[in-house]
Amino acid sequence: MLHQNRILKSVLSGPFLTLVVLVFLSSTVAGLRRVVWKRYDYISLHYTWEEAQSYCRRHYNDLATIYTEADSDGFHLASYDAWIGLYRGQCMTSSCTWHWSNGKRYHKDDTKWGHNDSRNRGDCAHVSYSHKMVYVSDCSTYYFFICQYQPSKYKFIAQSKTWYEAQEYCEDKYDDLAYMTDPIYRAVEEEDFPVWIGLHRDGETFKWSKGLSDYEKWAPGEPGDDNCVAISSISKNMNTRNCSDRFPFICIKDNLLLVKENKTWEEALDHCRGLTPSTHYTRYDLVSVQLGEEYDYVMQKIMEADTEEVWTGLRFLAGHWLWVNGADMTYPDLPLCPVDFEHCGSISKNNTESFQTRNCTDTRNFLCYRRN
Repeated sequence: MLHQNRILKSVLSGPFLTLVVLVFLSSTVAGLRRVVWKRYDYISLHYTWEEAQSYCRRHYNDLATIYTEADSDGFHLASYDAWIGLYRGQCMTSSCTWHWSNGKRYHKDDTKWGHNDSRNRGDCAHVSYSHKMVYVSDCSTYYFFICQYQPSKYKFIAQSKTWYEAQEYCEDKYDDLAYMTDPIYRAVEEEDFPVWIGLHRDGETFKWSKGLSDYEKWAPGEPGDDNCVAISSISKNMNTRNCSDRFPFICIKDNLLLVKENKTWEEALDHCRGLTPSTHYTRYDLVSVQLGEEYDYVMQKIMEADTEEVWTGLRFLAGHWLWVNGADMTYPDLPLCPVDFEHCGSISKNNTESFQTRNCTDTRNFLCYRRN
């Protein structure tokens, strides 16, 4: 009993006092519900697969791992930028002259510039599908592009090239880069193009850049011989691509941290809470898990653990099961009187329905989450 009182004091001490007291006083009214989140961000930069992976690891968690079809269906990938045949010629004293690559004379009313972009740095123009406006970029930037093969016929090319590479391609296979006057929305339509995800070939199989998932939705005839995987912006079908190709990409970020160290429940709690820098508002805690989508996602994460079970923030204290972060307790099948010492909750790779009650001095991996 003295030991349990010490644990209770530890759990309720410091900045966590008010939070956990709410469990006993008003958890059904003011308690937390779902605390786990994940999000996918579409990045319109055109990078190789490895560059995209590096970018996502630097700013997010990693290149996107897709877990369910609902994930991919939720991707909004319509936005793109594409070169057109407008470029800036030789600059005279205080102004620069814009020209169409097909030799037609440029008039100031030909296009609608985004944010007065015609005065910005850069010498080549591209059109934005999202804004239906023309913007200026450095000619060495990589974008998709639009070729013209009749006075009003256009062909979107889902290959990333610099402006000069795009012009050469269009001149060789069509007529020229697109001569596109306002209103440009008549020619700039929704298009299908590849978008990098985190799946890549690893030996004889495919694996995700980070995380474990069995999800696959290959396009007909796929997978091919290339080693990196993109999805289609419209159909969301997967296809292999040369890893050195440049495409937009999708990053994933969540607030979970799987710690692959074997610790007792108390040590795991201290570790998670100790992750918070003393001068930072971000706080960490052992994770709580609610039924439904949140539980399913946590199950995917713990498959990466080195132990069969993973500690969570579930604890039996003062005659009650509680989440140490103050979350709602929604599991009715927990034992009302657990056997001696089995007062801590873990989640198992082999049990997708409930939690295991275990001796708190056992050691295993554990799951922290970022609270804010």
